[in-house]
Amino acid sequence: MPALDALKGFWILVVFLLTFFWFPTRLFSGRPHAPRVIRIAGNGVRTVLCVTILVFLLCSLRVFGAIAVVLFFLGAIGLGWFRRRGGRISRGLWTSLQTTTINIMRRVESRSFNLFLSRKRTSTGGRWSWGLRVNSWLRLLEGKELLGACFVVVLGMTLVLRTEHAVQQLRFDQPEQYSALLRARELMLNMHPAGRPFVFPAMIATTSLLSGADSMQVTRFLAPAIGLLVVLATGLLIQFCARVGVAVVAAIYCLGAAAFPLARNQTGMAMSAMEKIKSVFAGSPATVRARPEFALGLLFLLLALTFLADWYRNSRGWDSLLDFMCCLLLTGLISQVLLIILLVAAGVLLLRPMAGLFAFVLLCYGLIAVATLSTIIIIPDEMRTILPVAAAILVGCFLAFIEAQLVGRNRRSAETLLLAACLFAAVIWFPPQRLSGRCLEYEAAARATQEIAYRFPRQSWVVAAPVEQLAETLGLGGHEDLAGFVEKYRTRAASPEFRFPDEQEDLFVYVEKKPFQIFSREPETVSFSVLTDPTYRNYRSPGGRASLEAAALQLCENYRQNHSNTDVFFENEALRIYHIHRQQASDR
Repeated sequence: MPALDALKGFWILVVFLLTFFWFPTRLFSGRPHAPRVIRIAGNGVRTVLCVTILVFLLCSLRVFGAIAVVLFFLGAIGLGWFRRRGGRISRGLWTSLQTTTINIMRRVESRSFNLFLSRKRTSTGGRWSWGLRVNSWLRLLEGKELLGACFVVVLGMTLVLRTEHAVQQLRFDQPEQYSALLRARELMLNMHPAGRPFVFPAMIATTSLLSGADSMQVTRFLAPAIGLLVVLATGLLIQFCARVGVAVVAAIYCLGAAAFPLARNQTGMAMSAMEKIKSVFAGSPATVRARPEFALGLLFLLLALTFLADWYRNSRGWDSLLDFMCCLLLTGLISQVLLIILLVAAGVLLLRPMAGLFAFVLLCYGLIAVATLSTIIIIPDEMRTILPVAAAILVGCFLAFIEAQLVGRNRRSAETLLLAACLFAAVIWFPPQRLSGRCLEYEAAARATQEIAYRFPRQSWVVAAPVEQLAETLGLGGHEDLAGFVEKYRTRAASPEFRFPDEQEDLFVYVEKKPFQIFSREPETVSFSVLTDPTYRNYRSPGGRASLEAAALQLCENYRQNHSNTDVFFENEALRIYHIHRQQASDR
């Protein structure tokens, strides 16, 4: 199973990279003198904006599907090919026939020994061109071997920590991933085109249709991929603003390895002003993670500042400004608060790039501090997830300032000294930390749902399960809330004459013998709105979930004693799934 999951993840990521990074090179042009990373990032941002608009239009017209998406991408590739070769086609049919005739003659003559040797020389020249490209890359690393090695190690560490859960488990480790999956399935069914979140679900739906993989598998692997891109974008922004390699490596380590600020166990609720201020600076990337849609908005914010810094320093053309405007539109579409931060930081960055970084850090921490101390200003709680990025940028700025003071003596010695100091701090005070997730279900429940979807015909079954299964089953089968199911049938299930309604052929009831605990104990303080929410009362509260699962177990056992069409589809030490085969009226 892990090997199969790894293959699925590899295929999904390949399709994702081809769609949003290789495909744009065939569609967009420009930026001939810009660095390769800027061209790749700019083309990717444009593609995301085009895909978002395309999904919205097709879903509004109720024609969004695999055929429409494949035809669009093939048409875009054909348009790019025609635009590049349009000059040759316009020469006329006669020139084309002449070229074809000459090519045929050359193929006939290629049987001669001399032309065969010339072909070998040509291929050797191609290998030499590739060798020259490799040599140019090696020249860039000349004198920076230690920095390059540290970058590779930190990047590998970030990759392992960010993808560890996705590779090992099918269930999600962030509750917000279920809402993203649900929205993606709704888009694939042409439902609610204007609902939110939208950008990340549109990317999930597009990747799922192009790869042929289930959208749950796509969400599973794309969510950590977005987090990894945020880490790389943070380092890229520092590189274009500060031009200091040590600062880039340190910032990527702080954010990617979840090392700074340190994760702390917060007991109780902050009451005094000093405790509230401390809580602002206690957000660690190990415990505070943005939901995928918000992380995507943060990615566009960082890329927008990077494009602007590159345009400011190198006097780029309108292409960089167009990339900036695409990021601006996508950021505003995701979060208005992020849009305000972007506009303010961009205005300061145009005066001086390093000042723009400091403005970004001060604005992020200032907004959260004011919102924490004030009862009038309301800032979304998800804004706290931007603080680890601000902390990593602050660390990068601090190291850039130190290296600027030392670089006058000996640049290479200063770089080595800073790397040694950062390594010492990482080993002693800031070691790598695993990301802490918050799962909402057993791994066996997610696996069992996937098996049901594969083994039984589409829309011929229904599951009575917690709310998380709605996102996993929409479009594949039916879903009934377990709490409503128990309340409706618990008093009638023991009767031998009782039968469940014949809406679907197969019914699966998820019963947890050992109720899944999201919290180790009941929270000390819960708002009234949360306390009265049915989802919290039935599935998040440890006591409420235990009571519901006990009632569900009793219902299923009472029904099983008097009905022979009931068996156990899956069972382990924590979970039991009852399978009730309901005969259709035509079979009676």
